[in-house]
Amino acid sequence: MSGRHMTEAAGLDERTERQILLTAIQREARLAGGRWAVAAIDCGSGEEVALNAGEQFPAASVIKVPVLAALFAARDTGLVSLDETRELRPEDVVGGSGVLLELHPGIALTLEDLARLMIVVSDNTATNMVIDRLGVQFIEEFLRSNGFRQMTLQRRLFDLEARAQGKDNLIAAGEVAQLLRRLHLGDLPPLTPASCEECLAIMRRQQHREKLPALLPKAAVVASKPGGLEDVTHDCGLVVTESGSAYAAAILCADFRDRRPAEHAVALISLRLYEYFESAGARAPSA
Repeated sequence: MSGRHMTEAAGLDERTERQILLTAIQREARLAGGRWAVAAIDCGSGEEVALNAGEQFPAASVIKVPVLAALFAARDTGLVSLDETRELRPEDVVGGSGVLLELHPGIALTLEDLARLMIVVSDNTATNMVIDRLGVQFIEEFLRSNGFRQMTLQRRLFDLEARAQGKDNLIAAGEVAQLLRRLHLGDLPPLTPASCEECLAIMRRQQHREKLPALLPKAAVVASKPGGLEDVTHDCGLVVTESGSAYAAAILCADFRDRRPAEHAVALISLRLYEYFESAGARAPSA
């Protein structure tokens, strides 16, 4: 077979494999019920897999990833120091996930402490303390300056008054995956490449691993951040496979019938993506 015909055949095989993957994703989503969006990007080739990737969803705790990146942007531009301390006040404490609501007000935590709590145990109080220090406008300007239009932070967590005014935190799977890919590539100004890696290092310490990482091989290295509300279950992550290839993924679900099947579907879709990108790494031509 000529080189041209081999290239055409390889391209056809890749398109066929991608279609098989998308069919499998759609099947898992249909069985679980609800509204779904999936986006995954190979960090090397830029190949994308997308299902409703531009559709906006309630962000839940996935919004904490851009908040983390914005904190490091503020650090890298000299606006804050991660060693700066913030005192926990009674009015800071909100419900939901985390540990700070169990502690006595008055304790001092550094911004780095708050960032780790925000991501590793999804602490909502810590998140609001970071948002308060940076300001919603700073975080929004950081996102817009990097070209993100569908990912938006409009209010603090558990701000019911702002929510009643129609303000909400929103994400789209495609932009979440792009944000993670750009962190991996060290291409998210004004963050330095070292700061991008610091963000991913914090995400690798994630304790809530019931969805995107759940079915992946133990050798996979995963930096992830899940999110959930009463009718929302998401997860996103930067995954390095056993062979060393890397991809960014975001799997979003809302309006499901039953949480357990929806969360299992997130894990199954994540596994399908892993298998696809791992085999893509094996297909990649050697230099």
